[in-house]
Amino acid sequence: MINLNDKNHVPIILTILVIVLIMIIGFTSHQREQIFILERGLGNVFLPIQRVISKSMSQVEESLVTLIRSSDIKDENNQLRSVNESLQHQLIELQLTQEELSELRQLQRTLNSIDRHDDFFPVTANVIAKNPGNWFEMFTIDAGSQQGVEKDSVVIGSGGLVGRVYETGHFWSKVIAIIDNSSSVSFQVLRDGSLQGIISGSVTNELSGYLFDPDAEVVVGDQLITSGIGLYPKGILIGEVTTIDRTPDLLLKSVNVEPAVNFNRLDKVLVISPRTIDE
Repeated sequence: MINLNDKNHVPIILTILVIVLIMIIGFTSHQREQIFILERGLGNVFLPIQRVISKSMSQVEESLVTLIRSSDIKDENNQLRSVNESLQHQLIELQLTQEELSELRQLQRTLNSIDRHDDFFPVTANVIAKNPGNWFEMFTIDAGSQQGVEKDSVVIGSGGLVGRVYETGHFWSKVIAIIDNSSSVSFQVLRDGSLQGIISGSVTNELSGYLFDPDAEVVVGDQLITSGIGLYPKGILIGEVTTIDRTPDLLLKSVNVEPAVNFNRLDKVLVISPRTIDE
């Protein structure tokens, strides 16, 4: 038994410790080599798995990025769609405003061509209803007796003569157009006021009529205006002559006329009180 307190035994103890240390170093060195071999084997097994996992993680990451980006793109598209819809609405409103302004200017030009008196008070109205069919041969406007509209008031549109009022309410009136088969208008040729006649509507919503003088030198393209005889004041454009013929008895020269007003589409009209017509 070695006494650790004995100084004579110290060299022996040191020698034993050195031997043990050398053995430990040798053992661990050999063990580390075995660990390297184990690590190498495990690396060969798990490296492909690691690659798959790494690739999968990359794909997941890309998918997440794409998903997040898609959400951002969707939000941006929604914002752009909203902006686009807003711009479209503004464009439509601008176009409507320009169309209305253009129509009002045309109405003003038509108004300026009519013989007027001091009590000439035109009323602007909107078309709010019409009879079934493609043509505006009978329709309703949003102005009535409260606005000064009376029965037989004259109605004009952008371009020329529309017709007359045949019934009124407080805030509405019903209009019969010159293309209706119950309407007739006294006209004269704009180029030569001495050439006059009568024009009427028809069941086919076409304008046709005849000249009083069978020898009147009317030609295709002549413009016809109201003559001032009867209900309508002088100077309102009616339309343009498209064809010329003779009546079956050859006593009158007949004409077919293209209306100056588009009776397929009417939005705004001017109404002239009949009291302004009488001289």
